[in-house]
Amino acid sequence: MNKAYCFIAACIALVAVSCKKQSFLDAVAITDLNEQTVFADSARTMDFLANIYSGVDFAFSSRRFNANDNRTGMSAACDEAEGPVNLSDNTYLQFVSGTVNPSTIKDDVYKTSYQYVRAVNQLLSHVDTAKFSASQRSRVKGEAIFLRGWYYFLLLKHYGGVPIVGDTIYERNQPISTQRATFEQTVNYIISQCDQAQSLLSKGYGALDFGRITTGACMGLKSRVFLYAASPLYSDDNTITGQTPMTMANETTKPLVGYPNTTSAQAKERWRLALDAAQAVITTGDYGLNDVETPPGIGFYRTFTNKLNKELIFARVDVGQRVEEDWAPPTRRGLPNMQGTYPYQELVDAFPMKNGKAITEDGSGYDAANPYLNRDPRLNFTVCYNLTKKALFVGSNITMTPIQIYFSSPTIDRVGLGTPTGYYVNKMLRDSTDANYLLSYGERSYPLIRYAEILLNYAEAKNEVDGPSSNVLEKLEQIRERAGIDKGDGHYGLNPNMTKEQMRDAIQHERRIELAFEEHRFWDVRRWKIAPTTENKLMGGMQVQLQANGTYTYQRFSVRQHTFNPKTYLWAFPQHEISKPGGLIELNWRSVEGAADYQISRKSSGGGDFVPVSLSGGALTATDLPPVDGVYSYTVAAIREENGESSVGVQHIAQDGAD
Repeated sequence: MNKAYCFIAACIALVAVSCKKQSFLDAVAITDLNEQTVFADSARTMDFLANIYSGVDFAFSSRRFNANDNRTGMSAACDEAEGPVNLSDNTYLQFVSGTVNPSTIKDDVYKTSYQYVRAVNQLLSHVDTAKFSASQRSRVKGEAIFLRGWYYFLLLKHYGGVPIVGDTIYERNQPISTQRATFEQTVNYIISQCDQAQSLLSKGYGALDFGRITTGACMGLKSRVFLYAASPLYSDDNTITGQTPMTMANETTKPLVGYPNTTSAQAKERWRLALDAAQAVITTGDYGLNDVETPPGIGFYRTFTNKLNKELIFARVDVGQRVEEDWAPPTRRGLPNMQGTYPYQELVDAFPMKNGKAITEDGSGYDAANPYLNRDPRLNFTVCYNLTKKALFVGSNITMTPIQIYFSSPTIDRVGLGTPTGYYVNKMLRDSTDANYLLSYGERSYPLIRYAEILLNYAEAKNEVDGPSSNVLEKLEQIRERAGIDKGDGHYGLNPNMTKEQMRDAIQHERRIELAFEEHRFWDVRRWKIAPTTENKLMGGMQVQLQANGTYTYQRFSVRQHTFNPKTYLWAFPQHEISKPGGLIELNWRSVEGAADYQISRKSSGGGDFVPVSLSGGALTATDLPPVDGVYSYTVAAIREENGESSVGVQHIAQDGAD
């Protein structure tokens, strides 16, 4: 690896746009200042810190994949939603079709995360001499250190182990000699950042500073990191079936993508760390589910539309209506012509009935002729379907008017014109935001870590450590109670006598619906290793027809075939990073059986050019890499497969040796 990241154009400019400042978290343009000027002034130093905050919701964003007014996020890269029909930035399509490779994969998280890591290091190098009080200096340090851990976690979940640069500030043209850390080293580093930050921070601040990192955010991130680290994807426990990063790696590279040779005791201990971390957040008593009794589920809705509430542990405060612009139906000034994100029928089907029973379960009461009646209230607050009421400004009046998505609708919201699936995303949208933005909207908070996730983290880890205890069931019941599901026999539609495996399925199902469109599903199906099932499906939608008598009929239809490629358990490092001279990143992907030609590029620690060594034959193993004095790393590329398709590599070489 030559450079771990693209550098900021000016040493103190992370965000090149500014806006009317509503809170400390708004990005501030400070491009005309030099480094010494910024850090000599406490206010400008705080502006610099605010700019580092500005990327925390980068991967969460509904605009991660964005080009020419077509935009979508991670939901379209998994089984939650269909993305824009004509988006040139089609990374999401490459994932759902299984065709992504290092030459085409988006490198946004790689560049963005290391940009912010460098900015944190700049800030920390000056904070001790900045004009702060002792308490303010402690807080600034703590926030910056947490943010560094946060950005490394973004890298971890994309790539596994990554280069850890520590406090070093590399200059623009300075080669970086840091090698890729192991998965375990990267996990431990993130945890160390959380612990260090927590020791410097407070548990809360006033309303004007809501969104700042607190001790709870540090604990919440630890909970998530430990949960990921304990997950099956990262354990080589000799029970792996199918291809995973662990099976595709050799003994040398396995530590980069997980924990090799995991014993059952080691696996259980990692789950216990995840359990303890979730329990620590719960025990503080500082957070809870945002619960309002009437109408059912309204507390769930207000978690996303009210800036301040007790459920938010770490949030990105936003002023405006970004998600309305991206997700609302076109008549409410959302994206027209199928340019946004559209829920699949399979997600709609995952929501149970109001009695808590699955729609396929005996006694559920599900009616295919009226499919949205008496459903889990969270469905209404997550998905916009035919006749969902949304605010519309007509003349001088604002009315709650049904969305007309049915096939012959005279509006631009109809299926096939406004939406390819028959649905729009309703998660986080305010019902009161009208088509012309004539209603006040105020501030909102995007939930980067919230209490419901912590309860689900606890339930998952507790079930893996101790089995389906009453404590596990209780956490799911709390979430369903807040959702507005009927109590029934006291268990909100859940079976109180589940086995460990059944409870695992129940927890995974609850995460799917509770955390939909919050950038969890893409990662969850991978860390659980269920992606070969969930991501190998023909995804569908719903076509609604208006009948002459005024009733509606409902017909399911196919939208897109998803094909899962095991290579997409982790993201490939961008090709331009793999190919840079001056250092190497070891690939997440290796050659497959039957590859015809290879090249090994080796680099001596003393510098100089790559030395190509050509080999032919079957797939390489560690024994095929000859020991050479001064060689510290190899990049191995499978050049051609037997079917004639090129595989991942640093350089393509034909069988006859020609380039």
